[in-house]
Amino acid sequence: MTVATDANPTLARRELSVYFRTLREQHGFSVGRLAEVLGVAQSQASRLDTGARNFRDQDVRELCELYGLGPDERSRLLAIAEESRMRAWWQQVELLDSYRTLIGLEQGALAIHEFCAGAIPGLLQTRSYAEAAARDSQMGAKEADIRRGVDVRIRRQRLLERPEPPEMSFIVDEAALARGAGTADTMREQFQHLIDLSRRPEITIQIIGFEEGVYPGHVGQFILLRMSRGLPDVYYTEDQLNTSDTTDVDAVEAARHLWGLLRARALSPRKSVERITEYRDRLDR
Repeated sequence: MTVATDANPTLARRELSVYFRTLREQHGFSVGRLAEVLGVAQSQASRLDTGARNFRDQDVRELCELYGLGPDERSRLLAIAEESRMRAWWQQVELLDSYRTLIGLEQGALAIHEFCAGAIPGLLQTRSYAEAAARDSQMGAKEADIRRGVDVRIRRQRLLERPEPPEMSFIVDEAALARGAGTADTMREQFQHLIDLSRRPEITIQIIGFEEGVYPGHVGQFILLRMSRGLPDVYYTEDQLNTSDTTDVDAVEAARHLWGLLRARALSPRKSVERITEYRDRLDR
């Protein structure tokens, strides 16, 4: 199987599913009709329709014929299908499928908005903090597994190094600053890293202070991603029991509304840096 370099098979698979699902709905075809045309079980057709399964070249050709698409469009779609079967770096590491999906979505996002209640967001973590947080939270985890997980987390952050990185906004509960992970040196480095990142024009960091008390969505984590390639926005949520992503319009809109409420309760970016600086300076006393 081909190994991808700049390709994003996660997005390619979703792009094909959105494209063909739109055509199916425009023509008034059911998933059952799709299964009949492709000669597959309805469950397999449903997985194609939702982007949970890769399109074979044969699938693309048959659908192009069904919808009367021309040779140029067929060639374009076959190229996307080939990209969807490639293996990006996050698909070559042992990870949960949901985490692989998140990484692929991040790599193709135009904007990322993330709320975290209990820890510093992964895209903002230093290696020392990530290692300490992993050891403290994963009881009985093997050191090799911790290192592999941290390596993946740090590699995710390479999207910050792009010439044109995505717009990124983070809202973090003050509890993540107060709780800490590892040694005082670890947290001093992490606080300074947050301060440095906040100076970048594409990154906004806001803290919800303890003075706000309980607020909507004050536990857990969620991410809103505005996608490239004409794909719909994604709402990704994670807690100890469940991890999922959806493009459902109502779910995305509800998350967008919650994000607005959280921004209103959070300190301004400038005051947030001041709050982070206070935590850093306490470690020097």
